[in-house]
Amino acid sequence: MELQETKDRLRKVLVDSLELSIEPSEVPDKGLVQALGLDSINTIEFLIWVESEFGVEIADEDLSIKLIDDLDLLAEYVISRVREGEPANEPA
Repeated sequence: MELQETKDRLRKVLVDSLELSIEPSEVPDKGLVQALGLDSINTIEFLIWVESEFGVEIADEDLSIKLIDDLDLLAEYVISRVREGEPANEPA
């Protein structure tokens, strides 16, 4: 799973889940909360969609504005969670 591919999927999930009137390519890498005017309800909805899209669970202790605000950080987190869920005997 590649970082850029994951970020592109996250952008699409963000736009779809929150029904934003922008193209996924317009979603910035950083400062998402301010740029998109996200509130706590939006961020929870978005994270539920992320969990569903990638088949991962975001641990409560990992939830933070910092994670949601930075696509690079979120993509790396999702990739690590996907890898943790993979059987150990299969190549990543």
